[in-house]
Amino acid sequence: MKRLLILGAFLLALPIAGCTVTPTPAAQGPPGATGQTGQTGQQGDPGQTGDAGQTGDRGRQGHPGDDGHQGDQGRAGDTGEQGRTGDTGDRGRQGHDAPCPAGEHRFTDRDTGRVSCVKD
Repeated sequence: MKRLLILGAFLLALPIAGCTVTPTPAAQGPPGATGQTGQTGQQGDPGQTGDAGQTGDRGRQGHPGDDGHQGDQGRAGDTGEQGRTGDTGDRGRQGHDAPCPAGEHRFTDRDTGRVSCVKD
């Protein structure tokens, strides 16, 4: 498709380019004498002044707007009820240490008091 477009453009430009080539001019003689200057033409008449346009009509004054309505005052909110004091929770029982696995025994570190299981 592109080849056909390019080929068509080339074929169209070829005859136009051939018509615009000017042949080499033949030998010419000396130039002729300059002609006489023509007479100056008459000055034209001045144009007429145009008529003044009419003054436009004055616009009407707008109407004043209505006053807005004042809003209602809101009610004061109710005071909330005082909450109850919560019950004291049950005290938990002291748990027992988990036994060490087989081949280990309990060890308490003297510096920190931490209890851990160590190998026998």
